[in-house]
Amino acid sequence: MTKAELRATMKAVRAAIEPGDTADRLARHADRLPPGLIAAYRPIRNEIDPLPLALSRGETVALPVTEGPIMEFRAWRPGEPLTEGAFGILEPTGPMVRPDVLLVPLLAFTRGGARLGYGAGHYDRYLSAHGGVPIGVAYAAQEVPSLPVEAHDVPLEAVATEAEFIQCKEGACA
Repeated sequence: MTKAELRATMKAVRAAIEPGDTADRLARHADRLPPGLIAAYRPIRNEIDPLPLALSRGETVALPVTEGPIMEFRAWRPGEPLTEGAFGILEPTGPMVRPDVLLVPLLAFTRGGARLGYGAGHYDRYLSAHGGVPIGVAYAAQEVPSLPVEAHDVPLEAVATEAEFIQCKEGACA
């Protein structure tokens, strides 16, 4: 199956999920996150909401700002204004920051730390250039046995789902 076919399949899988209280169940993993400033994202396209998890560790989070192919992060607190960005996603206007931990959206993941994103490469480029601890955020139903991996793909160090926190070590998640 090609990456495009996998993306279409996993978008359908995710669209069929009833979110219920998944964001609250995800937030119970807050004590498993490494210390430091946490980057989250504004959920789109039926994504699980990472904000309760990120905000359970502090009042300020980093949210992505995308200008063309370059992604950066700005500080944000609930209640502060957001403006429509390049892709129609609401983005903060606060100061630029460099997060320590990145909660990463995805379409599919493996227990080995592989991630299937939307294909634009924003997170892989950011992580390669700036570092940080990448933690995938997904519904448990988005787990798959294997994914095609390319040289530029940055593996996840962990995956937080509504069902469990999966810690990845040396190419295998436990």
